[in-house]
Amino acid sequence: MKTFYIYLTALFAVPAVLLAQDIEEITVSSAFLDGDVSSINNPIHVIHYSDFSRKGVSTLAESIDTLLGISNQDYGASVGQPIIRGLSGNRVKVLNNGLVVRDVAFMGADHPIEVDIGGIQQIEIVKGPSSILYSNGAIGGIVNIVDNTISKEDVLENVFNLGFESQSVNDGDNYNIDYSGAVEGFNLFFSHSSKNLDNFDIPDEAVIHEPGEIHEEFSYLPNSDSKLAATRLGISKTGDWGYYGISSVIIDQLNGVPFHGEEEEATNGEPEPHEDERIFAVTDSSVVNIEGEYLLNGAINSIAYSLRETDSSLTEQHYEDPNEVHDPNEPEEHGATTFTNNSEEAQVILDISNANNEQKLAFNLANSDASVVKEVGTPSMRPAETSESTIGYFLGTNFNELHMDLGIRYDQINVKGSKQTINNGNSITNYDLDFDNLSFSASFNRAISDNFEATLGISNVERAPSSTELLMNGKHMAIQRFELGSVDLDSEEASNIDLELSYELNDIKFNLLYFQNDIDNYIYLQDNANGAKLEGVVIANHSQKDAEFDGYEFSVSSDFDLYDGNLTVMIGTDSVDGKFTDGTNIPRITPSRNIYSFVYTQDDLSVDLSLKEVKSQNDTAAGEEATAGFELLDLMVSKSYSIYSDDDLTLSLFGTNLFNEIARNHASYVKNEVPLAGRNLGFRFNLSL
Repeated sequence: MKTFYIYLTALFAVPAVLLAQDIEEITVSSAFLDGDVSSINNPIHVIHYSDFSRKGVSTLAESIDTLLGISNQDYGASVGQPIIRGLSGNRVKVLNNGLVVRDVAFMGADHPIEVDIGGIQQIEIVKGPSSILYSNGAIGGIVNIVDNTISKEDVLENVFNLGFESQSVNDGDNYNIDYSGAVEGFNLFFSHSSKNLDNFDIPDEAVIHEPGEIHEEFSYLPNSDSKLAATRLGISKTGDWGYYGISSVIIDQLNGVPFHGEEEEATNGEPEPHEDERIFAVTDSSVVNIEGEYLLNGAINSIAYSLRETDSSLTEQHYEDPNEVHDPNEPEEHGATTFTNNSEEAQVILDISNANNEQKLAFNLANSDASVVKEVGTPSMRPAETSESTIGYFLGTNFNELHMDLGIRYDQINVKGSKQTINNGNSITNYDLDFDNLSFSASFNRAISDNFEATLGISNVERAPSSTELLMNGKHMAIQRFELGSVDLDSEEASNIDLELSYELNDIKFNLLYFQNDIDNYIYLQDNANGAKLEGVVIANHSQKDAEFDGYEFSVSSDFDLYDGNLTVMIGTDSVDGKFTDGTNIPRITPSRNIYSFVYTQDDLSVDLSLKEVKSQNDTAAGEEATAGFELLDLMVSKSYSIYSDDDLTLSLFGTNLFNEIARNHASYVKNEVPLAGRNLGFRFNLSL
């Protein structure tokens, strides 16, 4: 695959340099339909960087979990994965500039998503049927992080940005710097982000302990600290022939693991406390991107291509004494566990649009090598290779007043790997598994009147089981399970329908969306019914059962003139219900929520007050505990000043969880032991030169 990269790079790079001379440069785009993700008619959110960067550093999922239909499956303040309409994990794909982020997050909810959201342009979230336009198996949806590391248009001036932030809840600080400019006709981009957060504070008695467990109460959550350093570097060349660019992204992260489920026995047979045990994970990720687009005349209007190579690893380690200097030549008592995923991906998109229709053909090849290796004992997952090939057709057209978007994709997925029999360490069985998935989606949008609009989306999406769901065969302490994959799993098949109605009356906007998603062969982690344990933790099998999800999102919003400024008010609610077809509840379903937002702007002043009211969740699966409701009140005040140019200095004061509520996400595997952070006060400044 690497040789293929070299040849393809040369193929596109040589004509780019030759054509770049003495030709007027223009702006181009290379999304599937209508120029960018945000033009898709189905339910979508587009969040610009300035909208969330002033509210304090957070994980990707935490930064978007106040949006209707979207929530966070957290594992402490430094780790979070997005949930869309009750669906999480491999059903929600995280993308960076249109390609899937192929890190180790898919192996466990305790693994951070290896993306840097410092200094990006925007975050795009596609919910419902249109998500298949961008990734296979995205039953829940996609979250696309868009940055300008490879510029698709000429940078007309040198811009330097500097941001700094401090928070009280974790005595933390964060800074980011980025530069964009042009040198000798080439566009350059550089960005560096650094985050250093200590253990975060929690409200009194926020941690729920097991009965009889020996513990010490803290005002903070031990092992909840995190550090991150991320560097992005890109160069591109543009012209009326298109554009070509290459970039590199390096992310190093260290985060404490606030709960690991380990139990050690004292001499009296009672469990001993673990407050002095240092448990942490080190993440390393390096990504090389090559992308471009050539504009043509004829049956093919343009050829857009993307190439990406990713090397990702996460190593979990234990130290009984955090101040102890460990001899690297001697294995630890517990032994480190390393998760790896190395991948290559190539994508080509042909624009074959004409005067009446927007049409594109997409071809994608991807290969990933993943494993879970222990320093002590047998691997939890032996090396597994996953190969994917895709061909897709995408159409956007109008029938009188009706607009239709249609997507059809065919995916061939092969997983090669092996499993070691638990009771016989010498018995290893090899597997070569094939999955052929055919998916389609269609959305229909029509303006019924000047103030009434309707959108109907239907889809049938297939998702092949991941290598983890198929081949995992070992202890996963972060979720307190001995996790067993199954090679007998079939592809999930989701039949989804959603209907969105938008109505405007006297500047008041009403929006109602209802969805229903029936998923055959839904894959979930099922605990052993008898509570059987292996290596001290409950055995859990990746199993399948037909499931049904349905829910709604409703919002009312309006703008008001107030004291020479503008006040935007939004009141929204969302709800999702997830059940298996036998009537039992699906585990860890997000509870209903009410979200209230008040944003006041006046010249260079902005005040943003939001309240998220999360209801209690009592619809629980077998062995699952109910979760109490809570309210999170956040406030942000920002002011922009002109020093060298317009609005080049922005100062922000922010506060989150101002009520200091005890709060926990029901979707978290460790909601009792790892509550959300307490009251947080902070400030941030952004300077642009």
